[in-house]
Amino acid sequence: MATMIRRGKTEGWLRLPPGAFLPWAALNDAQFYRTAPGNFPGRGGALLAEHDLDAEKDDSNVLLTVPKDLVLSLERCQEQARYDRDYREVLDSLGDFSKLSEYVGVHTAFSDYIKSLPMEELPTFWTPEELQLLIGTTLAPAMSSKLKSLRREYDLLCSSAANTRWYKAVQDYLDFDDWLQVDAMYRSRALDFPAIGHCMVPCVDLANHATGESTLAVYEKDHEGNAVLLLRDGKSVKDSHEITITYGDEKGACEMLFSYGFLDDSMTSAESLFLSLNIADTDSQQTSKMKFADTAPGFKLIDTRDSEIDWTGDFIWLLCLSEDDGLRFELARTVDGDIEMEAFFHDRRLTGGAAELYSLLAKDELWELYRLRAITLLQQRVFDQLQVLFSTQDDMEATPHGDNSEVRDRPYELAMRLRALEFDLMNQAYESFEQQKDELAQHPVVVRYLEEMNQETSADSQADPGGTVAEPDDFS
Repeated sequence: MATMIRRGKTEGWLRLPPGAFLPWAALNDAQFYRTAPGNFPGRGGALLAEHDLDAEKDDSNVLLTVPKDLVLSLERCQEQARYDRDYREVLDSLGDFSKLSEYVGVHTAFSDYIKSLPMEELPTFWTPEELQLLIGTTLAPAMSSKLKSLRREYDLLCSSAANTRWYKAVQDYLDFDDWLQVDAMYRSRALDFPAIGHCMVPCVDLANHATGESTLAVYEKDHEGNAVLLLRDGKSVKDSHEITITYGDEKGACEMLFSYGFLDDSMTSAESLFLSLNIADTDSQQTSKMKFADTAPGFKLIDTRDSEIDWTGDFIWLLCLSEDDGLRFELARTVDGDIEMEAFFHDRRLTGGAAELYSLLAKDELWELYRLRAITLLQQRVFDQLQVLFSTQDDMEATPHGDNSEVRDRPYELAMRLRALEFDLMNQAYESFEQQKDELAQHPVVVRYLEEMNQETSADSQADPGGTVAEPDDFS
């Protein structure tokens, strides 16, 4: 039996009839100005201009207004719970988890809005064979983590809400696929709206994505709290052409495919990607460092578009230091009698996490040495990821796809493109790190440090013939 949402879309009772969206918008006071929903060749559903638009010549650049009551935000969900008994009952059963859930029991404007949403094709709906194509990309671990998280959420929803009136009514029809659909509908359409935060905005979400100068409109919140879509200054749109917004120019290929299920045709770079980092089991401070870490355990590679690859991530500095460098952890008793861990770099107590540690290292006389350690570790991590991607490429390319196979053409094409984009970015990063290593290795601070270390080791080896002389690579 088809799951509830798929069944509803197939049978029509969860699908808004063609031509019904504009009446629904008018009924709920959403106003289109010289624009209308439609379809654009090669892009599917879109927001189209009904006349030639020119921000320099037109009296107004307002394209669309959406009443604040139609903005599906956390605040709106909290308001709904005040008069929707079933919704409130489900939220109460979930406790803190309810901050992540959405459900509308009383018929509202959102009931019909959901009917207007298409079935999404995000990677969360890819087959196991299609997900195999992602091995070596940064999307592979993200997908594994996301699917496990969604399963935990769904199981918690079912167990917590088991005694509610709502759950008893839907339990014979509800399936994990429905939770995937809800997640996909929200994730693929949520916007980071100014002064509102993450939310879904009907009508505005008709607009497709474009980056840079191709972005024709921006969304804002007006003085009354309504959502408005505005034509950007200096932009113009021909009649019947689509009006575009950006889903985030800073989003990389992995994030675009993860959240929206597509890669922009104009994308020639992965833009950015995140690689995880682990503190070695042999590190005696591993447990303390992990407790101290207040940032994601990894780093982000960024294509700066000026022939350079940048990176961010404070977690790396925890991998670069040991107790010999002045990083130490101590247990202290609070005024309440609790035991807490305190971190120190030399004599400075660290209260600002890894970011504060980075700021102290940047002022330290051995900064170039710490940078060299970091670059060396980052380069090795990039190399390891490149090895996995490269070693699996032939098998991925040879995977049967299309008719009479377990792999559809669209996921295959997207996976192959992501693999190519991420390989190019990591390859550039590896070469950039190699150049930085060569430059830092010649820095007087590093040269002097290695000379002193070799002298100390040489003296120790003379006292103990079984000792070894430090090699230049020992800085890492």
